[in-house]
Amino acid sequence: MQIKITLHCPDCQSTKVKKNGKKISKKQNYLCKACGRQFIGDHALRYKGCHSSLTQKLLLMPVRGIGIRDIAEIEKISIKKVLSVLVYDPAKTGVL
Repeated sequence: MQIKITLHCPDCQSTKVKKNGKKISKKQNYLCKACGRQFIGDHALRYKGCHSSLTQKLLLMPVRGIGIRDIAEIEKISIKKVLSVLVYDPAKTGVL
């Protein structure tokens, strides 16, 4: 059984994408033929820090006494992401 994943460009959402070598970290690099942007295709599949449901969990965990390093380890995200969610103040950016 094969699973086919269609890659979309993060900028223009085009499916006209071709392989463009590998990064130093051995991850596949892709190039969008439509807009010329380079990106790593598996970033969204591996990194969970961009999901909105995660933000609610991150805000609830410290209330239950879980430390920042433990949150990062449990959710498999960076400590920087945990801190950015906990420190984020929508009043400063004008977004409510």
